[in-house]
Amino acid sequence: MIQEVYKPSHLFWSKLISVMIKPFILFIDWFKNTPAPPFNVKKAQTILITEYHRIGDVVMLIPALDMIKKAFPLSRIILITNSDTVQLAEKLRLADTIIGFSSPWTNWEWSLSRWKDTVAFGIGLRKLKVDLAIDFKGDIRNNWFLWLTGSKKRVGYDATGGSYFLTSSFEFPFSLHQSKRSLQLLSLIKIPELNRKRNKSSNNVLQRGKIVLHPGASDTNRCWPIERWVELIKQLYGKYSLAIVKIPDLENTCDEIIQQTPDIEVFKGSLIGFYNWLKNQRMLIGIDSMAGHLAAYIGLPTVTIFGSQNPDLTKPTGEISQVVHPIVPCNHVKTHWRLCAQCMESVTPLMAVSYTHLRAHETLR
Repeated sequence: MIQEVYKPSHLFWSKLISVMIKPFILFIDWFKNTPAPPFNVKKAQTILITEYHRIGDVVMLIPALDMIKKAFPLSRIILITNSDTVQLAEKLRLADTIIGFSSPWTNWEWSLSRWKDTVAFGIGLRKLKVDLAIDFKGDIRNNWFLWLTGSKKRVGYDATGGSYFLTSSFEFPFSLHQSKRSLQLLSLIKIPELNRKRNKSSNNVLQRGKIVLHPGASDTNRCWPIERWVELIKQLYGKYSLAIVKIPDLENTCDEIIQQTPDIEVFKGSLIGFYNWLKNQRMLIGIDSMAGHLAAYIGLPTVTIFGSQNPDLTKPTGEISQVVHPIVPCNHVKTHWRLCAQCMESVTPLMAVSYTHLRAHETLR
C-alpha cells in the first residue's frame, strides 16, 4: 500500500537532511557527555506531550492522553498544542498544563526569526525538568524539538529521520490509523492499555437535535462542491431538522447554501461554542476535518465524505461513524499529492443520504 502520511518528496529531503546533520548532533551529545540513563517509564513525574498540528489531530490523540493520565495519576502532564486548540484542550481537561505553540513547520512560517523563537521556546522548557517527552508524528522536526527541551527520556517514531534526537525511537507504522499509532507507541514503552468507555449521546438528545452539516476543512482540497451540499439538503429537507455551521473561510459557500434553505438553523461562533452546541445535536455530516472527530468524541453518529485520501488513516472513530468515498480508486491527474477535487465531486449526495438515513435511525433503536 502506498503511504499517505508524508509527501514522498518531503520524506526524501527530510531523510537526506537527517543523514547530513547526524554527525553534528552526535558530536554535541558526546561533548555534553550526558549519556541517557536506563529507561524507566514508571518513575516519570513530569511528562511532556507534543501535538501542535490541527484540532482534529488533538482530538484523535485523546485516547492516548487518557492512557497516560491513567498510568501516571500523580504525575504532571504537560501538553503543547497549536494555539488555536488551547481553549478546547482546557475545556476537555486533556492535561494538567496546556501550552499554546505555533510551530513554523506546521504553520508554514519560514522566517529566521520564527525558528529562533522556536529554539528559545524549546530550550526554555528545560526549566520544567521533564522526565518523559513523547511525540507521535515521527517528523524529524518534532523529534528535534524534543531534543531541545532536554527531557531525560524522549520517545517517538522515526518516519522522516532524526531518530538520534530521541532516547527511544520506533519504526513508524504508516498503515495504522492516526489514533491507533499513538496507542501503539505507548504500548511499546510499556504503558498499559486503558479500557476506555466511549461517550454516547442520549436518545432524548438524538431525537430533538438537528442533523448538522459542516462543509469546512483546513485544506480546501478536501471540500465537497457547493452543488453537492445543496442537493444533499434538498434530499434531507422535510425528513429531518437541519443545521449548518458557517465557516469563516467559506462565508460565500455557506451563504449560498443558506439562501436556498432559508429556515435552516445556522451556527456561527467560537470553537468552544461549537463544542457546547454540538453536544445537543443529533448527527453530523461533514468532510475530512476536525468536526467529525469532535462529534465522534461527543458520541454523535457521523457521516464523513472522503475523496482520494485513505479514510483508514484519519476517519472519525466513533461507534456509529460512516465513511462515504468514491467507488473506484483515483486515476485523475491531481494538483495535490494525495487530495483530488474530481474524486470529491464523484461522491454523490445520494451516497451520503443513504448512510444518513441508516445512521440516524440506528441511533434511536
